[in-house]
Amino acid sequence: MSGWYLQPTFDSLTVVFITAVVLVALLAIAPSFAASTERRRGLIALLRFGAILLLVLTMLRPTWLTTTTRPQTATLVVLFDVSQSMSIPDSSGGETRYEAVKDALKGVQSDLASLGQNIEVAVYSFDSHAERAAFERGKITFPPKADGRFTDIGSSLDDVLRQMAGKKLAGVVLLSDGAQRVFTPRVELQRAARDLARLDVPLHTLTFGQAIDPSQARDVAVKTLADQFTVFVKNELVVQAAVHIQGMANRPVPVQLILENEKGEATVIDTKRIQTSKDQETVDVGFRYTPQTPGQYKLTVAVEPQEGELITKNNRLDAYLNVLSGGLKVLYLEGRVLDRFEQKFLRRAVATSADMQIDFQWIDRRRRKQWPIDLTKQIEEGKYDVFLIGDLDSSALTDETWTLLAKQVEEGKGLMMQGGFHTFGAGRYQRTPLADVLPITINRFEGQDFDAPIREDLHVNGKLPLRPTKPHYLTTIAAITDNDEAWRSLPPMHGANHFEGVKPRAQVLLESDRNVPILVAGEYGLGRVLAFGVDGTWQWAMFGKADLHKRFWRQAILWLAKKEELERRDVYVELPQRRFPPQSQFTFNAGARDAAGDVIADATFQASLIAPDGSKSNLRLSPGDEGVVGTVETGDAAGDYLIEVTALRDGKTLGTGTGRFFVADQDLELADPSAKPSQMASLAAITSAAGGRAWAAEQLPELIEMVKKSPPETEIEVQTKWTWPESTRDAWLNLILVVALLGGEWYLRKKWGMV
Repeated sequence: MSGWYLQPTFDSLTVVFITAVVLVALLAIAPSFAASTERRRGLIALLRFGAILLLVLTMLRPTWLTTTTRPQTATLVVLFDVSQSMSIPDSSGGETRYEAVKDALKGVQSDLASLGQNIEVAVYSFDSHAERAAFERGKITFPPKADGRFTDIGSSLDDVLRQMAGKKLAGVVLLSDGAQRVFTPRVELQRAARDLARLDVPLHTLTFGQAIDPSQARDVAVKTLADQFTVFVKNELVVQAAVHIQGMANRPVPVQLILENEKGEATVIDTKRIQTSKDQETVDVGFRYTPQTPGQYKLTVAVEPQEGELITKNNRLDAYLNVLSGGLKVLYLEGRVLDRFEQKFLRRAVATSADMQIDFQWIDRRRRKQWPIDLTKQIEEGKYDVFLIGDLDSSALTDETWTLLAKQVEEGKGLMMQGGFHTFGAGRYQRTPLADVLPITINRFEGQDFDAPIREDLHVNGKLPLRPTKPHYLTTIAAITDNDEAWRSLPPMHGANHFEGVKPRAQVLLESDRNVPILVAGEYGLGRVLAFGVDGTWQWAMFGKADLHKRFWRQAILWLAKKEELERRDVYVELPQRRFPPQSQFTFNAGARDAAGDVIADATFQASLIAPDGSKSNLRLSPGDEGVVGTVETGDAAGDYLIEVTALRDGKTLGTGTGRFFVADQDLELADPSAKPSQMASLAAITSAAGGRAWAAEQLPELIEMVKKSPPETEIEVQTKWTWPESTRDAWLNLILVVALLGGEWYLRKKWGMV
């Protein structure tokens, strides 16, 4: 089919017509300054008219369009599964799914080769991605075995579409067990099928393998377990896990908690027996363990392989256990909680220090009928280093408890009492053994009754900005040159306890701008004591000074425990989790802190990753908020990994921190051996408008015969057109003609004296 049509300049014939009329009208203009014959004027007009015709022709852009049809080759894609799940021997005759796929394809090799000249066959194997398989002389070259670690059907279909871009597809034949087994698919199943439907390509699915009934398939899998635990030595640890039991109704299943030390020596800590009356159920199991030695350990919740289990790699999960040496143990006794913010922020500040453990005891004043309470056993067994007393009246505890506390301080422990309505004199501590321990004096008439108006003589009212009286470890919360400014930047306290006097050997470390003693330090026997007359330091954290708040309280506890001279620089590694699937990528934080817990801002870092085989590789680091951020790519190797971070300053090593994690040997391919025919059918149904459908495995010859008898439309229309003067040749010819006509006209006028 052929024909002419015009493509005028500006898509307007009117413009071309007006231009032509104007140019033709100009032909009437003749030179008047020289005589000429009719013949000469006619020749000049003819040349000009030719130039006008050529210009009009160029503006009209005449086009000759020719449409022809020619055959196009279509491609039939055959995609077969070579992942590990295809090695399960559940096909007829006891052969594996992969052997059944190979037998099916070998039976139609000759049919595929004879589909015709207009249908090509492209054969692919796939697991996590598709890979072209050789198909020559009517024979398919199969991989020797099905051993792919993951099945990613969606991404494999997408791989095929990308490689076949621009080609007509007669269809895709998918041979698989239909189970998508990959941690993070690049392309979701349904999206890949929708892409085929959008391209009008039918998807034909053939499922190999059995859809196993849960009541018949036996399997025990440890499903959930926290990936890391932290506990202080000789403290009880609770380990919770969830175990999925399938096909083992009313049969006891032994579950073990195993501890492995740094030398790789394993010990069974406890064994629990669980069971279910259902075909499948997830059962919670808990263990209790009290570690006796600090260090790094691995915890494993494991189930020994049970009779009839096909898959055993999912029978265990590992976790890391960090047993701290105990650091500093703090007992915090408090009488007010609901309306006292100080205790909440103080506990939070201390809890951020991994080397400090704080036990909180709320002695509710609303239950005064049960007072006094005896805490002697708790204190003796807790072996605390520091005691903090909040707004707690002395009548809350027994005389034996106060006597024991005084004795503990005398033997070297630390004690701090905070400001409150029932502390110091207001709490009648002059009647307890702590009267000798505290670094302040209390007269015998002081005391605040419950439910009575607050006695103003026991408190200092008004805003009280705090300032250090002298350089001291406790009051140095910033660099020496900036310390006074740091204290001035803190919100003032709203009132404080009134101290009648300070004992002779005590020191006032903090006072108000009116010289009111706020923080008084002293010693009693071998122990250290602090009297802190306020309870409003929580405001520091609320007003953007959380770092100073944390530093003050950490230093207070270190000083009370006589640990302020401990020069320790911690290099830390913080991981988002400790258990990762293969081929994971994640980031971690690392940094360095000094003994006071402050970030060492000018430190530089080097990091490396040690793999399970002992190989070492450097890690990329970039600046972070308080240190550096590193990136780790795990690869496929399962096992224990170690991140090693070294901090340096001025070329000297400050220390090395480590972070352990492991890549779980989770075999997704064999964790659930059941075939998924329903999933294969749903994928084919998405392309049903293009002719896609699900077929039985034995129907493969019928499918190939259908494609052979009903090939897709393989003729395409090809259009060719010629437009004057778009081609390079026509443009040059057009230019030559215009120059020839106008040049000839000018030459003749020049020769005849008409110019």
